[in-house]
Amino acid sequence: MRWHRRLIRIGKRRYVNMISDKIRGLAEQVGHAFVASCDTGGHPHLAAGRGIALFEPNRLVFESWFCPTTMRNLKENPHVSVVVADDAGNGYQFVGKVEKATDTAVLNGYAPELEPAGLPQVQWRLEIRVEGVMAFTADAHSDRPLG
Repeated sequence: MRWHRRLIRIGKRRYVNMISDKIRGLAEQVGHAFVASCDTGGHPHLAAGRGIALFEPNRLVFESWFCPTTMRNLKENPHVSVVVADDAGNGYQFVGKVEKATDTAVLNGYAPELEPAGLPQVQWRLEIRVEGVMAFTADAHSDRPLG
């Protein structure tokens, strides 16, 4: 069976395994991703960060120093799009929903010579349930989910 057609049973739910070794390998190689969020008024916001990890069958964990706008958007609207792409702009787009947001570190002025202005800065870990994976490219494409 092809990787995207295998079903994984977790508890009473069955999930399509959307995250292949190829997808995981690109994410590890690139090392960063972009997260698009939107508030309830339809205003989009784009954030970038490092620390993405992909887990089968449909989990993405992203840890970064997200700005207050991103976190406010996620509180109002947990739906996100996360893009991992190489230098040529080819990669994958993950569409899903943030199920858990946990603060993992805070910069609070303890070392002002090392910390950026606008404190406090908070590092967040987002746990995202992936609902679809699509190819991401600047070339002609269909936006159809893989698998």
